[in-house]
Amino acid sequence: MSGELEANNCMEIYESQVRLGFFLVGGIVMTLSSLLTGGVCAGVLLGLLGRPLTTTREFISVGSMLLIGGVGVFFFGLITIQAAGRLFGPRTPVLFLTRDGFKDVRLSSELIPWSKILSLDNYRNSGLRLKIDRQFIRTLRLSFLVQFGMTLSQLFGYHTLIIATLPLENMPTRKLLEIMRDRIGRLNNA
Repeated sequence: MSGELEANNCMEIYESQVRLGFFLVGGIVMTLSSLLTGGVCAGVLLGLLGRPLTTTREFISVGSMLLIGGVGVFFFGLITIQAAGRLFGPRTPVLFLTRDGFKDVRLSSELIPWSKILSLDNYRNSGLRLKIDRQFIRTLRLSFLVQFGMTLSQLFGYHTLIIATLPLENMPTRKLLEIMRDRIGRLNNA
């Protein structure tokens, strides 16, 4: 695939090691704080920290906090593992822009043609929001986290993929948006 991308006049974009380091430290801190929250709630629930719980209201409030702590440990732990793998793993490009389409290995290992992008806009200066043909999205092999995020987005009425530009090295969101719009414009003018 790499030879095919090079033949297509490919632009490779890497992730910033410094920003990945910040994500890793933030993930570790959030995982540990979620673990602490869950541990304290479990201690209170079991009566190890103070008096035993007596009312239903106390059980519900402590139980809900325990659930929030467990969910936090799960999600922040996944983010931490993913950031550590990308930081300490081999340094490879994560985003490839070609004249035919783009590939973001964080989303999928497959090339997404420019013709399948229905709309493209800036998402809070930290990413690009792409509305891609639904039929084509169903054919992509997306990672678990991307599928989960898309499912949550669809619950709120958004049928989009988001390319995270914050961790990219030397590629501000606006510049990437201009490049991608230019490539889509060339396709439409051809």
